[in-house]
Amino acid sequence: MKTIELSWRRYAQVKDRIAEAHKINEKLSIITSVECFDKEQLTFLFTAVVSNEKWEFSWHAMQSIKAKKDFEKWETIAVGRALALAWFLSDGEVASYEEIEDFISKQ
Repeated sequence: MKTIELSWRRYAQVKDRIAEAHKINEKLSIITSVECFDKEQLTFLFTAVVSNEKWEFSWHAMQSIKAKKDFEKWETIAVGRALALAWFLSDGEVASYEEIEDFISKQ
């Protein structure tokens, strides 16, 4: 699987894990949904379900949205984690690239 070099490890981006998952399993399905959890705080619950004819894995990510791109970022995080649960790992970790970058920037 294609990976990128980060300062602390190699990482397979979600877009590449999606491509690999579809290449390996033509019947793979990835479905996302979102619901507003708190209207005042603009907190949303993102859900991603990765499945095929034999199994189904899902993951949720809850986050307050502060910018337009945050919505896409957290949907991608949910997809990435659902893919990780379905054995399409980035590097053995479940945390997404975006989460790791956010964590490092706050150190």
